[in-house]
Amino acid sequence: MKTLYFDCTNGVSGDMVLHALTELAGIERNDLAPLHIHTHEHSHEHDHAHDHGHHDHSGHGRSYEDVKHIIDSQQQYTQRAKETAQSIYAVVARAEASVHGATLETVHFHEVGRDQAIANALGIGAALDVIGPGRVIVSKINDGSGFVDCAHGRIPVPVPAVQAMMDECGRIYPALRFDTCTDVDTEMVTPSGLAAIIGIGAVPAESGMMFMEGQITGETEVKGTRDTGRGGLRVYIIES
Repeated sequence: MKTLYFDCTNGVSGDMVLHALTELAGIERNDLAPLHIHTHEHSHEHDHAHDHGHHDHSGHGRSYEDVKHIIDSQQQYTQRAKETAQSIYAVVARAEASVHGATLETVHFHEVGRDQAIANALGIGAALDVIGPGRVIVSKINDGSGFVDCAHGRIPVPVPAVQAMMDECGRIYPALRFDTCTDVDTEMVTPSGLAAIIGIGAVPAESGMMFMEGQITGETEVKGTRDTGRGGLRVYIIES
């Protein structure tokens, strides 16, 4: 069986997950199918590489229903890749609805609803299609401390959407551990990153599981755009 192991002791972001998985799948990120947006959809072309989901540059957002429709309409992706992207956005939607006191029908996304963020989720699905893991496991997940600046002022780390996802994990996977690195004065876990980990169905790894279950046949380490003074996200393919 092929296992995908995420070592998130140095944090995780959506772009880091995409970068790691495309590298392991042997996919050039420039070769990923572009997002096709119909003219009646809002298009947000000013995304940046590391999506934190805190800032509202556009002044409006996409609804969860809009995002689901966009994902479903991408005929250039397989059904499985689209289902992966939908699973990731279901996690985002539940967290954002919780934070803003909204429902899944009324919640809107800003940065995490932009074209590039949706394309990233589909790209993660496409890479998983190629890798074909039988299971996905994840280490404990470390976040930083302090505060980050956003459109609404300074907010504490973990940021509200990440905290909502952590709370959900506490109910579903009580064995999954979240730790704080007090020596890192910024966030290490972004909403898009944690949503990707949860959305692809990662389950907590038992102590030592990674090295006991088989042979490592692929590995990579990628860093995000924030300088945390630590290493990056490490991802391994293990076959047994």
